[in-house]
Amino acid sequence: MDSLMAEALSQGLWATLFVSLYLYQLQESRRLQTEAKLREDKLTDFLIDVSKQFEILALQYQKLSGDVQEIKVEIRGRNQS
Repeated sequence: MDSLMAEALSQGLWATLFVSLYLYQLQESRRLQTEAKLREDKLTDFLIDVSKQFEILALQYQKLSGDVQEIKVEIRGRNQS
């Protein structure tokens, strides 16, 4: 990079500004990619957590549904007696 900047300096102000802007853009792009990756990882972790919680809720719903069915059968048996 130093040799690139030295060459740009020898070519004049506009070449130096162009190279400087180009290098800045590369650094900014890397920074944004890193931030995007972190954000993506956080969202992935969140979705995994929500999926686990949904599985727990589904199991609880199944258990509750079975309990309700048992209560219905018991109530019907008492009403028929």
